[in-house]
Amino acid sequence: RVSHAFHSPLMEPMLAEFRQVVERLTYEAPRIALVSNLTGELATAREVCDPEYWVRHVREAVRFADGVTRLAALGVTACLELGPDGVLSGMGQESVPELLFSTVLRKDRDESGSLLEGLAQVFVQGHGVDWAAFLAPSRPRRVELPTYAFQRERYWMGSASEAGDDIPKTTDSGFWDAVERGDASELADLLALPGDESLTAVLPALSAWRRQDRERSAVEGWRYRVAWSSLAGVSGVLSGAWLVVVPAGLAGDAWVGECVRGLARSGARLVMLELDADESGRERIVERLRDVLDGEAGLAGVVSLLAVASGRDAVFGSVPVGLALTLGLVQALGDVGVEVPLWCVTRGAVAVSDSERVIDLDQVQLWGLGRVAGLELAGRWGGVVDLPEVVDARLVGRLAGVLASREAEGEVAVRAAGVFGRRVVRAAGSGGGSWRVSGTVLVTGGTGGVGRHVARWLVGVGAEHVLLASRRGPAADGVRELEAQVAELGARLSVVACDVGDRDAVAGVLAGVPAEVPLTAVVHAAGVLDDGVLDGLSVERFERVL
Repeated sequence: RVSHAFHSPLMEPMLAEFRQVVERLTYEAPRIALVSNLTGELATAREVCDPEYWVRHVREAVRFADGVTRLAALGVTACLELGPDGVLSGMGQESVPELLFSTVLRKDRDESGSLLEGLAQVFVQGHGVDWAAFLAPSRPRRVELPTYAFQRERYWMGSASEAGDDIPKTTDSGFWDAVERGDASELADLLALPGDESLTAVLPALSAWRRQDRERSAVEGWRYRVAWSSLAGVSGVLSGAWLVVVPAGLAGDAWVGECVRGLARSGARLVMLELDADESGRERIVERLRDVLDGEAGLAGVVSLLAVASGRDAVFGSVPVGLALTLGLVQALGDVGVEVPLWCVTRGAVAVSDSERVIDLDQVQLWGLGRVAGLELAGRWGGVVDLPEVVDARLVGRLAGVLASREAEGEVAVRAAGVFGRRVVRAAGSGGGSWRVSGTVLVTGGTGGVGRHVARWLVGVGAEHVLLASRRGPAADGVRELEAQVAELGARLSVVACDVGDRDAVAGVLAGVPAEVPLTAVVHAAGVLDDGVLDGLSVERFERVL
């Protein structure tokens, strides 16, 4: 409570008497920079030592917002308020939201705790606090902290929403807050409408739209995609002996030959090993490795070009020859005790830009194998490198640079435009809108947990007929309960026994789709699981899954 309305015309009757008082005082120049709330600028020594300055101060307007803005312009990033109850901090935060404001006195809190909290807020934002001086009166001693609580790494990508309440509210936040609360009266006030009757009908629809928009935004925050980023500084010179493994009969191939010659030109001494499809067995590759490495004092690394072995083989069935040979090589290198990085090279297995296309889907599978190898065999895994369909000395030189680099890049593409690393980035929003379906939707693996969930969801978005295909078909657990749930929702459900790995069986299912509700979509949720660590996998297990 004050006796006068300071900084207003009501102060004028006392200015003369006030001037007489301040003229008798002694003034000294400030020792630290002072921003004047009379001018909103840095105060000079001449100003603050002049009694007339203080007469003006008691009468004229307080330019607080100008002063705080000036602080920000001078590079100030944090403000510690020494006044009572944080009044200035509240106004300052409103004037310049990007500044940190902390206060050390609160009317309803203990002074020691309030001071400590104010200093801590400044400290955690990266500003220096002399804690030794602060703690000296209590004579503290150091104690050892357990380190395990702090030895952790976060691998998941953060999001802007994690900043929480620190994010400034948008100008329309009041509008949407009123919508979400269903407060028609407040909304009418915000929109300057004479009454809230006109909003009563539209408010529920607005609230539902807002809720759906929030849900869609949350889901889109979970979506990611692969991007390729240009890598700088991925270079080096090869040295020492490198084992180069190529498919039998392809050593003279133009693409393979250019890769081998380029690696030799880069300074490596090459030890060559050719593997035939008949030699894919783990034990046989162990024998071949021991033969070619006999007498070698040590290897610097291993480069495999086995991925480019094309086609299938009667021995492997659905498994590409290159994938089968690479699995055997990975396992055999461990059996022999080769503990140097293995790099697998593919040709046209990834598309770095929209203008590129994947030219060999078989080799894409090797990238999946490589990702698992990078997790399980970190000590003896280098990575996967993709080259274009046509290579030259410059491109192979870049490949050599990747192999020799100390950068931890396990998924790399070498192109004429440079070297690119694979990254996971947030996917752009879908732009809203829901998928609406009609007619028949086929769900493979339809009687499994995912299939049943998808079936109920499909009916909810408009499917008139849901066709579930699985190996057990109507005999699967939970089918009767699912039929009853779908019937209650007013849709048809058909369940058929079908192995989707059997092309003729799938053709028969498709032929049985009713003409009055034609097939409009397929959700493929079927799959075979036969997983294990790489050292325990086999080509036969790959074949079952593929």
